[in-house]
Amino acid sequence: MDCQPAPPKARWTTVALFAALCAAYAAENRPCAAVEARLDDAAESHSTDDAPFQVTIEISEIVDGKPHPIDRHLVIFKDNRAYDFSLVPPMDVTVVDWNEKQMTVLSRQKSLQSSIPIASVLQTAAQIRVFAKKNDAEERLGISAQATRTADGAVELAFADYQYRATTHQATTPQQAARFAQFTGAVKRLNLARHRGAPPFARISLGNEIASKGEFPKNVQLTIGNGSTTRTLVSHYTAKDALSPESEDRVNKVQGMMTLYSDVPLSDLP
Repeated sequence: MDCQPAPPKARWTTVALFAALCAAYAAENRPCAAVEARLDDAAESHSTDDAPFQVTIEISEIVDGKPHPIDRHLVIFKDNRAYDFSLVPPMDVTVVDWNEKQMTVLSRQKSLQSSIPIASVLQTAAQIRVFAKKNDAEERLGISAQATRTADGAVELAFADYQYRATTHQATTPQQAARFAQFTGAVKRLNLARHRGAPPFARISLGNEIASKGEFPKNVQLTIGNGSTTRTLVSHYTAKDALSPESEDRVNKVQGMMTLYSDVPLSDLP
């Protein structure tokens, strides 16, 4: 998925604090958790076509005007599951299984795995939404950010020191666009549960806006910071309507990993 550098320590400390304090509001979170689930299910409700397809994501950092590759992923959609293969070390695999309603992270370097119910990932995001609303932090975390379309058809969204700009193209089917947006939301919320990357809400909104027009992202540019101190990352997406033999083999090998790898808590994964 999009490679997002960790925000400054103080900013992520704030997000982690949100997660810890929101546990105290569990009894109050049911309505918000339901909203989070509806956001996740919005794409699923339009995803009746389960034809396999794959998306390659190549991430570069722009340094002195030139792209420098830093990450690469292959995301395979098959049998109502999404398999996110990191193609650079540590070569982890993330499986989003909507049949079993759980997500599994596989550490290939350590032969470890950890699974978490999708409902728990949604609940974590819901708790942070609740706490942000109570503490007037929705704008700072990108919860209230709205994606807009520019005159040239690009999709833009900004919050705090983060600015997104996406170019798009029409997906083969609206169902493919919806399934990819649903996957994006799932892995972004998982990153939130693991305290990784930027707050996910704005990126989820961006993906949902793209999918609402039956589109795939083509390039997503993320600029972090302002003034003289900025960092720019560009994610390039290439979708194919059928799986290659290599992709089929990758999916088949995942079942063996899930059988052989040792189970550990999510916090114990590298």
